[in-house]
Amino acid sequence: MTNLQDATVLVTGANDLVGLHLLTTLKRLGVNVIGIGDLHADLGSLQYLDQQIRRFKPEYVFYVPSERHGIAVHRQHPGGVYYESVILFAHLLEAARETGVQKVVNVLSNCVYPANAPVPHQESEIWNGLPDKLLVPYGMGRRISIVHSAAYYEEYGLRTISLILASAYGSNDNFDPHSSQVMASMIRRFVEAKQRGDNNVVCWGDGAPTREFIHIRDAVHAIIEAVMHYDANEPLNIGSEQEISIKDLANRVAQCVGYEGHIDWDTTKPGGRSRVCLDSSRMRALLPPWELVDLSEGVKETAEWFSKTNNETINPRF
Repeated sequence: MTNLQDATVLVTGANDLVGLHLLTTLKRLGVNVIGIGDLHADLGSLQYLDQQIRRFKPEYVFYVPSERHGIAVHRQHPGGVYYESVILFAHLLEAARETGVQKVVNVLSNCVYPANAPVPHQESEIWNGLPDKLLVPYGMGRRISIVHSAAYYEEYGLRTISLILASAYGSNDNFDPHSSQVMASMIRRFVEAKQRGDNNVVCWGDGAPTREFIHIRDAVHAIIEAVMHYDANEPLNIGSEQEISIKDLANRVAQCVGYEGHIDWDTTKPGGRSRVCLDSSRMRALLPPWELVDLSEGVKETAEWFSKTNNETINPRF
């Protein structure tokens, strides 16, 4: 079993939700951990990443992308999203190989799954088709990291585990209206509507698509447990297995924040994939059990945090 207490650990993406909470949790556990923030596919960032890995010589590296993008960013910047998805991980893996890193934890999103994959998505389905059309650049870019990791293990013995997260949410999320994901976007929309006394809130699509959400505390807990208990090349799903429609989510968020106005749906806007939910049965079988944060409890907690922080957002990239 991996023992992080006796190791040096490096976490990327420390400016965004998952990386930041992973960094602070590891520090609280007494781990010698270093965080790297806003990384992009420019020469300066790549050199900085190289320097930090060579300077600290970590035994374990958690690769968490610096941003998680909403629909708008995927529509407007497919080239930039694809390039960063590929080049940053490739650069990190080579630096890890050269400095003798023992294990890399590669954190992916559910966007890697094929658009037509059966729901809930099983890890064995990941190669059976292309991601949703809008998500092909990002989804395929991140899928390549799984191939890259397997090749480096076969030739160099560098172990990488790939973890596929459900949509994570919680305090310190990116609430920027131009780049946030559905949960953060919806919480901001309803909190601000209540503060202004708006009579209605407009949401994208028709509300029919479904999504799965995992509170950031549960996501980080699972990531840390996985580095200690999981060693296979095959990806591992990390989710709550609680599927909810966007319309029901909107009603849940409105109830949690105390908004009593009307909810309108703009069907001229895209609603995204029809269903998204991970099959996390392997996670439950392979990792020690724990009690997940209830969705309503998590939404209330996140909305309260957002209200108290003057609606600040975290460094949008695009």
